[in-house]
Amino acid sequence: MLPNFLNKPDGGRGWASLFIMQGFEVYIVDQTSRGRSAWRPGDGAPGLATSSVEVIQQRFTAPQDYKLWPQSVNHTQWPGTGRMGDPIFDAFYSSNVQYVNNDTYQQATVQASGADLLDHIGSPAILIGHSQAGPQAILIADARPNLTEAIILLEPGGPPFRGGVFSNTSARPWGLADVPLLYSPPVTDPMIDLTTQIMPATSDNLEGCVLQATSPPPKRLFNLAPKPILVVTAEASYHSVYDHCTVSYLRQAGCTRTDHLELGNAGVHGNGHMLFMEKNSRDVWVLLLEWIEWHLN
Repeated sequence: MLPNFLNKPDGGRGWASLFIMQGFEVYIVDQTSRGRSAWRPGDGAPGLATSSVEVIQQRFTAPQDYKLWPQSVNHTQWPGTGRMGDPIFDAFYSSNVQYVNNDTYQQATVQASGADLLDHIGSPAILIGHSQAGPQAILIADARPNLTEAIILLEPGGPPFRGGVFSNTSARPWGLADVPLLYSPPVTDPMIDLTTQIMPATSDNLEGCVLQATSPPPKRLFNLAPKPILVVTAEASYHSVYDHCTVSYLRQAGCTRTDHLELGNAGVHGNGHMLFMEKNSRDVWVLLLEWIEWHLN
């Protein structure tokens, strides 16, 4: 789990506490060269970046005021105004830390460190990754499938092969990640071995998807295919525009146990990308707990 799950900026109880109260053993991790896993010159990590107040407001805390994607107008669950000067926003923004602005480096090092952590734990774990940490959870599971019980992806970084909403440039050449995943048949060079096709958007509020082509047959994600996977998408988030592409890619690649929890369809309304910090975060957590109990008990 991520440090953001420890508590909420309005002082409320975070998901980590809720899981502990249910009897789960919880490990909260920082990404490499971030937070408590401090960046150090000479370690090989690229330089650090930060997110501006405006970007945080536009994408996370007050998207309804900017209307950069159609679903943003439905955002109602951030506590307070979501703008600088509001005490809850200021508490949230002050908790943000610098990060390595290089997905290839970040994913490779988190995968190695996460695999070491699972080795240390020694028993299968449920991996939960949010946003940038979504591909990292996938990569850790790919490296240690025998120590991965299930994967929960909260609006994971995506969509496959390109940016979404804010950019349409090429990204994630391995489909779900920027670094290698184990496919069957094997993939050596994804630019050659992963044949893609564009699937048109099915509505004005959604983006089209880049998926594997149907001919030759899509390659399977060998280590991930047997795993229960849950992709969670908030009603008002920018991920509501393209998370369906990630779900389609997983299922096409053999991950037939992939479920897509669209919160609005489940009766939980008004959430943005920071769904685990918002006013109704416990309602979201209950749905996750129900999924875990259904699949793993």
